[in-house]
Amino acid sequence: MQEQSRGGVAAALIVLVAIGLAAGDVAFVVHALKGTLSVETLQQVAQQYPQAAAFLAGAPLIAGIALAIWTARRTRPSAAIAAPAEIPQPTPPSPEAALRLLALLQQEGRLIDFLEEDIAPYDDAQVGAAVRSIHQGCRQVLRERVQLERIIDKEDGAALEVPEGFDPAAIRVTGNVAGSPPFRGTLEHAGWRAVKVSLPDSNTDPAIIAPAEVEVP
Repeated sequence: MQEQSRGGVAAALIVLVAIGLAAGDVAFVVHALKGTLSVETLQQVAQQYPQAAAFLAGAPLIAGIALAIWTARRTRPSAAIAAPAEIPQPTPPSPEAALRLLALLQQEGRLIDFLEEDIAPYDDAQVGAAVRSIHQGCRQVLRERVQLERIIDKEDGAALEVPEGFDPAAIRVTGNVAGSPPFRGTLEHAGWRAVKVSLPDSNTDPAIIAPAEVEVP
């Protein structure tokens, strides 16, 4: 809109200048002719004052061109300048689900208590006895809440060929890796993929993994 306004003002100024030049030329011609206007006198003035004759002939043409440009700018539909689309920022993943699963592992298997405890003073037999109950509780939580499946349905130690175009996020190739796939090797670990996760809803603060317990005598 501002650009069209500026164009209109510029065209109007050009028209005014052209009209002024034409009027000045007419006045000059009339003065040179001493008030007598005839074809012979105009030819004589054109020969004696060619610049005046050129201005007199060209000023209307310039005015017409300027008016045409100005009219075209006025009638041209203004294209709406679209504001650049704002790129939505990715939403950071919520840790709530992970904390809820951790709370279940603590509730059923006392996993955090075991990991936070210094087990260096205990011998292997004592650690093994404690791990048995922890293993049982954590395994129960996983089987109830997370459905898992092996990424590669083969036993560990089996011969395997990694095909071309494999997913590097699902299959990690280690050892003497050279060239391009397919790679032939031994399956060290079949991997795990979560197929379904079912966590209970909670109305409490997800950061509370396990509440403090106070026994009143």
